[in-house]
Amino acid sequence: MAQDTGGSTGFALEEVVVTARRKDESLQDVPQTVNAVGSDTFEKLNILNFEDMQSVVPGISLDSGSNGYTTGASMRGIDFRIEAQSSPSVEFYLNDAPVESNQIFTQVFDIGQVEVLRGPQGTLRGRSAPSGAITVTTRDANLSEFEGYVNATATNKGATNYQGAVNVPLVEDKLALRVAGVVDENEANGVKSMFSDQEPDVDTTGYRFTLGFAPTDNFEGSLMHQKMEVDRLIFPHHAGEARNGALANFGGGLSHHDFGAIAPEDRRSVQASPNKTDNELEATVLNLELTAVGQVFNYVGQVSKFSNTGTGPQDFINWIGTSNGETNDLSPVLGAPPGSGIIVASTVDEWYQELDLWQDQESHEIRISSEEPLGDFFDYTAGVFYQKKEGENNLFSHRFLGASPFSPFVYGPLASILDPSGTAVGAYILNVPIQTMSTTEETSVFANFTFYLTDSTELAIGGRQIWFETKEDKLLVAGNVLDDQSGKDEEFIWNVALSHRFADDFMMYSNVGTAVRQGPNATVGVNFFNGVPFQGGMDRVTGQRENERSISYEVGAKWDFMDGRGRLNAAYYYQDFEGYFYYTPGEVRYLTGSTGNEDVDTFNFTSNADTVVQGIDLDASFLIMENWTVSGVLAWMDSEVKDDIPCNQTPDNFSPTSQINFCSGGLSASTQPEWTASVTSEYSMPVTDMMDGYVRGIYSWQGENDNKHENTVIDSYGLLNLYFGVRDGEGTWDVQMFVKNVTGEDETVRYDDIEIGEGSNLSALVGGGYREVEVTPRREVGVSLRYNF
Repeated sequence: MAQDTGGSTGFALEEVVVTARRKDESLQDVPQTVNAVGSDTFEKLNILNFEDMQSVVPGISLDSGSNGYTTGASMRGIDFRIEAQSSPSVEFYLNDAPVESNQIFTQVFDIGQVEVLRGPQGTLRGRSAPSGAITVTTRDANLSEFEGYVNATATNKGATNYQGAVNVPLVEDKLALRVAGVVDENEANGVKSMFSDQEPDVDTTGYRFTLGFAPTDNFEGSLMHQKMEVDRLIFPHHAGEARNGALANFGGGLSHHDFGAIAPEDRRSVQASPNKTDNELEATVLNLELTAVGQVFNYVGQVSKFSNTGTGPQDFINWIGTSNGETNDLSPVLGAPPGSGIIVASTVDEWYQELDLWQDQESHEIRISSEEPLGDFFDYTAGVFYQKKEGENNLFSHRFLGASPFSPFVYGPLASILDPSGTAVGAYILNVPIQTMSTTEETSVFANFTFYLTDSTELAIGGRQIWFETKEDKLLVAGNVLDDQSGKDEEFIWNVALSHRFADDFMMYSNVGTAVRQGPNATVGVNFFNGVPFQGGMDRVTGQRENERSISYEVGAKWDFMDGRGRLNAAYYYQDFEGYFYYTPGEVRYLTGSTGNEDVDTFNFTSNADTVVQGIDLDASFLIMENWTVSGVLAWMDSEVKDDIPCNQTPDNFSPTSQINFCSGGLSASTQPEWTASVTSEYSMPVTDMMDGYVRGIYSWQGENDNKHENTVIDSYGLLNLYFGVRDGEGTWDVQMFVKNVTGEDETVRYDDIEIGEGSNLSALVGGGYREVEVTPRREVGVSLRYNF
């Protein structure tokens, strides 16, 4: 962290070089908030999962998802949920090419640098994003030296991680190949079932090939291909106190009610079977650069694939104990093709939601930029971008209809259809295949100019014209096409930034920028029945959402002090959203007649809602002594939805029996706490002439959070990680012992407002009382060994 500067102390903080504006420049010269996490930080803090990076960069929430496909990032007061069917609020880039977040979240290995760019993005790279972008750069192939490393980590919680890389020059200074790989196994959240001996487990394997080449002095490039496979077996985390339902006096109630109260820190689940997912991810990225006639020509292209196979039990707390396997073909009743037999009601004691999905993506970008300022007055970058996405979801939605032999379970008019003989035992499950297919394209042209008004003043102006095209957005239920959308749209985004350096070590800036996200055709439910006698009653409850538009204002300052020993960056931002995609995850109650009786159910609704966010970002580092550094990051945000939500703009699409309750404005658009912070420090000293010792620590703090739940406030808490080790003075080897969550902090960070199954007759009649929760990571002790060659 220190370098000799020849100043009054003789040492200073190392310069941080970033590519936020698609060129190498000092972090202190960039007129926007940027956090850079280098490869050394990942190694020093034993960051093996991308999600753990949020401890180093407060104000950002990284969610790896338990199913492999609901990954994403949220920051600056705006949440993102992939279920909202919109593009991300934070875009991800792998080696400068836009990719889905699941390509990034699998494992961290052989990484060069990660940059978190805050605020609207899109005029300079890839796609428009209102909250920011995260760029991940893998390590380049070294054209001149044979090198590599191996790293092994093991912990007392059954986690192991082995990774390494080898770099081989094939033609010195012209061609080289770098091969990297990782094998990781861990116990996920450590939650075990009350009914099963199966252990939670996540297994990951992956590899990456990078071919670097520079055949001439003015032409260079790299071709990277990586593949990852992730297998997950996870139980949801439950807590609460069991309650008997209305059938308690009729022999109702379940055996698991004897468990009584389950505390979050017990890390137990009352789900009998685990959620299982298998993911396969591939990505190939090609980067080319040619310098000629005073210009720099670049091409960035990528092709990526993602597939997911998942099975999730729907008898969430083991309500149903026995069944006799009776079946009844309802295809003719529900308007499916006669004799198809694709809609079948069965009695079971366990039922699942099965999801098989895939997505293919490709993108291409060509850009040209000036090699040197033209006339010593301005630089420019201009180009064209194209992206295509294709995907298909095959969901076997096993819908609960009723249960027997308890007559109150049979839902009204369905009794004569489901169980005419009255002999069925178990839960009535309707097996309905739901298929969605989509193909979208995005094309844009962009240009950015930087004017050097004086030696100390810069003005940057950029814009991007975007054309969206939905070629196919199709929904099929039991073979019936309920919706088939296509359409075109266009938008323009822009950014203006002004910066002035008042001294060599002090700069102030301001910028204004816009962002847009295309409105999704958001499905919020499918009613399989629409009146009696249930003929042809499948109805898609849907609504086309308007495009989301936002404008952001940011002012900031960047200061190096004490001859480079200290660094302080600060920024204030204000962002106004028109039609923000507000997603309510399964907590909206609505009236439904889908079972033949009026009933209350819950679902996930996406709506347009005007929103305002504001906040402050602070980032400071100080070199106390040449061998002792300390750094800290602080983030504050305030987020408020102005409209009533859900904001249903197409009420005619909803049947009279599907009435949605509205919530008043004033809620937060974020589920994150308003205040977050972290402090990192490292002290090292020689142990012998050939060996150094060190101690490191990071304390990450989350403020009190009343944004995550309607009825529960999450207390503030902090997590302390400590690292002790010795290393070779030349950097050949490193032995480290670490303790994560040193104090054993056991804070509940999620406690769902709604009990599992609430809103259904099953929970009301049989009983419930448990909620899904999440707690802080367990205390974990481990050892890491690294050897560089």
